[in-house]
Amino acid sequence: MVIIKDKLKIKILENNNEILPLLIRNIGENLKAGEDVALVRFDAYADFLAPKAIQADEIQTLNNLVDSINNQCWILSAVYRGLLKRIFWFKPPWAHQFQDGFYQLQIGKCQQTGQLKVASTLPYFTSNCIYSSIDKLSNVHTVDIYISTGGLAKNYSATKEKPNSPIYDNENESESLDSENRKKVKLSGNETNHINAQSSTKRVHSLDATLLNQLLENKQFLLDIDLSFFSTDDPIRKQFDENEYEILRYVYTRIVQEHSNAEILQYITARLSALEQIRTLMSEYLTDPKQDQPITIDNPYLSALIAIIRHKKLDWKSVHDYGAQLSDTRPPLHVSSEGMILYLLESMAKVIESIEKHPMIITISRCVRDGICSLEQGDLIQLHLEKRFRKIYKIDDIIGKSLSKSLVNDDNEDEFDDEDNSDKKSLTKNNDDATTHRLNVNTTNDDKTSHTETTNNNKAASSKNDSDIRLSLSMNSNNSASISPSKSNLSPGEIKPISPSSLSETSPISN
Repeated sequence: MVIIKDKLKIKILENNNEILPLLIRNIGENLKAGEDVALVRFDAYADFLAPKAIQADEIQTLNNLVDSINNQCWILSAVYRGLLKRIFWFKPPWAHQFQDGFYQLQIGKCQQTGQLKVASTLPYFTSNCIYSSIDKLSNVHTVDIYISTGGLAKNYSATKEKPNSPIYDNENESESLDSENRKKVKLSGNETNHINAQSSTKRVHSLDATLLNQLLENKQFLLDIDLSFFSTDDPIRKQFDENEYEILRYVYTRIVQEHSNAEILQYITARLSALEQIRTLMSEYLTDPKQDQPITIDNPYLSALIAIIRHKKLDWKSVHDYGAQLSDTRPPLHVSSEGMILYLLESMAKVIESIEKHPMIITISRCVRDGICSLEQGDLIQLHLEKRFRKIYKIDDIIGKSLSKSLVNDDNEDEFDDEDNSDKKSLTKNNDDATTHRLNVNTTNDDKTSHTETTNNNKAASSKNDSDIRLSLSMNSNNSASISPSKSNLSPGEIKPISPSSLSETSPISN
């Protein structure tokens, strides 16, 4: 059934941070005093970091922030300007930066540094050194964030859920995305490495249509679709083999064990100092590097990492910036098959069709230039999105690089069905073997071949019955998969295989 809603515009953007000036100029200037909008977003990345290149006061006053705020910092900047107070983030099954649930964050200007900080002790914030206790913040803004994994929550229908129906039924074990290692684990409701005294975090019931519409009842909302929701690449990580990547993580990552505010602040101080030391040493050895220059560093892991970067002739600044943002979970990575992309398109469509209101505007963030989504997949995903949106809404205009042939809504157009793709390029059918996160659609336990997803693509794409598609997720207590680094083809920086369990308080980041 085609649901046609009021006319609206789609704006095609390359980067997420381009949404911020759109919010400020096109939406913010038309809001009444004290009024705000909600954000409904589909993305693989949380993007809840705070900018470090500018002060909080500049976020409040500058109108052109794109050059100062990167893709991961635009949301909290919008919150601090009073534009957003409620966010709904739908993430793909391979995104583990946050667990599903409700988060209430308080952000404000740090009285000591003048920068934007977050009063939350979650590893995502402490590892990125943007934590501050609430009593050290001024001009505090509160934002409610609802997080749900696309394709895993209950069906988005008008039917009310049972009163105590959680997103993940803790009494029912879920199947791993890894087709070769289907371990059964239960998802705990409290799986953090330390307490979270400054932010409110709790499990929530399924974001079914009733709840979603209740939360948006008095809100206008912006709808943002990032192509990484459907397929996520990692241009830095793909330049390392598994063992090399674990060395990178070991250099930069330490799981936060501190509990008190004083201990966490001490950890952040030590981490900032360590990151600066790493940057200094990398600059010394990797600026105009000489292959035969001896690396005289006491830390064997950092020495190995520098040797790897030098041998592979990588951009050390990009690697360092990447490592500095690593937390207790791996960044999302999953180059999806066509079947998975179509499955998530249907999952997204169910959510959007269940919302009674129509958005103020739709933005499509491509993120192709920075390598988060490949060009070939990005163009095809965008084309599917444009077609799908024209079936849901009356699209008045598409601003930017449109890939569809026409902007006219055609009610007689065939229903969205991608079984016949003979006139289209085939999407890359390659899953993330390194992270062992794989999709199993309509499989049995006897099917253990590496082509599980490929052989079921047609079934996933052609199915029009929600009960025919089942997807479930298994995560361990740290939201990370165990690693078995390859011992062949050792790199110049190889010292020994290590695993995430090695990332403890003895990590070099603390030395």
